[in-house]
Amino acid sequence: MQSKSLYRSIFSLKCPRCRQGHLFYKPGLFRYKDVLEMPEKCSHCEQTFRIEPGFWIGALWASYPIIILIEVPFLITAIYWQNDHVWIVFLGMLLAFILFFPLMLRLGRSIWIHIFIPFKST
Repeated sequence: MQSKSLYRSIFSLKCPRCRQGHLFYKPGLFRYKDVLEMPEKCSHCEQTFRIEPGFWIGALWASYPIIILIEVPFLITAIYWQNDHVWIVFLGMLLAFILFFPLMLRLGRSIWIHIFIPFKST
């Protein structure tokens, strides 16, 4: 079944052009092994994913708001708690960062490539 929704395509890590092929060899937001392994091009529409050298550096900027959404609640908690509990909050923050690391990387790449490659219905 073809996915036509932009948001569904981004969150399911689909090709931005056809929204059917996978951006990564192993689909899913939480893959800890080979987290950034991508094919050269889409298996469905042949759209290349290697746009230009350094293209994926911009994905770091796309993942920045995701990092903020995950980490800011910990920072707010650390501000309002007593000094004795700051280390607990810091450890929770570190654990959340480790757990959500693949989500940040993969979703950042998906958002970034969807910005630059338009959808073309077939």
